[in-house]
Amino acid sequence: MNGLPNDIQKMLAHAAVQTEQFLDEVTDALDQTLIEVEQSLDDLLSPLVADLLAFEHTVEELAYPLSQRINPLLDQQPACIGCHHYHGKTYGDSFLVCAMHPYGSSMSSCPDWESC
Repeated sequence: MNGLPNDIQKMLAHAAVQTEQFLDEVTDALDQTLIEVEQSLDDLLSPLVADLLAFEHTVEELAYPLSQRINPLLDQQPACIGCHHYHGKTYGDSFLVCAMHPYGSSMSSCPDWESC
């Protein structure tokens, strides 16, 4: 730029400074807009996510009895197969076969057996 007249050099330097300032202002405004949009999305989506998580938890609680029931096995509770009283749920580490025979009938047929 040494070959250009002084006023043109000053004008170009001033234009460069103004352009840089303008771009800084545009960048700051864009950053602020993005922050506001992100906050708005958070405000909008947070309750939806919380509701979805609560719904998922409710569905899991409702499905728990269905998903935890274990059908009687021929080799473990053969006397319980088809019995109306069969419970077959796990509570912690304990498995409850039925109220009359918590660990299953010790005989090959159960005196309390009733058809489903």
